[in-house]
Parts: sequence; C-alpha cells; structure tokens
Amino acid sequence: MSLIYIRLYINKIVVRNVSTGKEVSGTPDTPFTTSRLLLGQMIPAMFLLKKLIKKVRKNTWYNFFLSNHHVIIQPMEMNEGGHSQVEFRAYIDLAKSITSSQKVNLCSPRSQPLSDNEIRQILSSNSLFRHNN
Repeated sequence: MSLIYIRLYINKIVVRNVSTGKEVSGTPDTPFTTSRLLLGQMIPAMFLLKKLIKKVRKNTWYNFFLSNHHVIIQPMEMNEGGHSQVEFRAYIDLAKSITSSQKVNLCSPRSQPLSDNEIRQILSSNSLFRHNN
C-alpha cells in the first residue's frame, strides 16, 4: 500500500509517492480552477490526477486491479478566508477517485508542503482532518 501526497495549486496538481520518493506534477488540458474555487471543475482534475498517479505508483499486478493507497490531499492556494464544507468534500472526493480505500486525510491549508516525516506522522496519529466512510 502506497502513501500518496497530493498538493492542489491553481490548475496544477503535484503527486508524491512517499513510499518510493517519486514525485510528478501536471496541468490539465481543461482548467479545473475557477475564479472562486481552487477545485471548481471536478472532471478535469480527476483525469489529471489519474494520469499522474499512474506515473508514481508501483507497477504490480495488485496495483493494476486495486489501488488501495493511503492518501493525504492538501489545497496549497486560494486559501484566503478558509474553505467551505462543500470545498472540503470536493477535495475528499477527488482523492477518493484514485483509491479503493475509504480512508482519506485532508490536510488543513498551509503555504508549505508537508515533509515525508510529517506525512507519516499524520497517517500514524490520525491527526488533521480525516474522512472515513
């Protein structure tokens, strides 16, 4: 099971597989950021995230059929004034689009990316926001 860290920027996603250290970033063909929302258009963001996750995941037969990742997602921009519950739900839904696990961690917005040690600490302590179905 891989530890996946997703950072959302204006029309850009950065994905790091903490387990392997591999990191990739990309921009969508169709923008997903709107004038009011970092994640205003879900479909372009989902397509981009799925493309990026294929580049960082381990190529095993298990991952080909099941993508059971531990995921942390973090909005990095457009954080002024905080986020609504609808925005938090959109971030969680985006993260859940790449994992069969029902456990997704939503990191509170901040300007600096998390270190690998911080990510491991969050996953082991269940800190920050956690969403379980």
